Amino acid sequence: MIIAAAVYLFGGLAALATLLMLFQRDPVKAAMLMLAALLSTAGLYLALSAQLLAALQIILYAGAIMTLFIVALTTTPAAWRDKPAKASFTKVLGLAAAAVILTELLKLSAALKTAAFSRAFSETGTLELARALFGRFAFQFELLSLVILASIVAAVALAASSGKPAVQPPAEKKEAA
Repeated sequence: MIIAAAVYLFGGLAALATLLMLFQRDPVKAAMLMLAALLSTAGLYLALSAQLLAALQIILYAGAIMTLFIVALTTTPAAWRDKPAKASFTKVLGLAAAAVILTELLKLSAALKTAAFSRAFSETGTLELARALFGRFAFQFELLSLVILASIVAAVALAASSGKPAVQPPAEKKEAA
């Protein structure tokens, strides 16, 4: 019962943070809401006894990827400005796509409720994932962290080397006196 409550709690938090993130206009707030969704997903993994996946979720996504997002946001001056409102056709198309995705997720959820799953705890899946990730693919895993670090350094170097903003502000209209 406690596990079911934790799954519903973390699932609800992840869904709420994701919905709020999608409708957020401020990119930094959207990134923080994405972080909340990622941490809620890690909580789901913990509730489902997948400790390795929870740790990887926090280290890789909440740590490394979110750091890359925040650095990219701070080095892009255009990200701090308000964007003009999108055309109503784009909004309607986006809502239609969201409705289709929600319908598909509800169908999948209904199909998974009828599927038979074993309630017994098993470590074999997590153990095999750990062996694959930190055994055979350890070099690639560490290489990925170097690629992320190099992209952060490159973004900072590019932002520092150009003395002018990436997007020029529009010329102001002079009023006739």
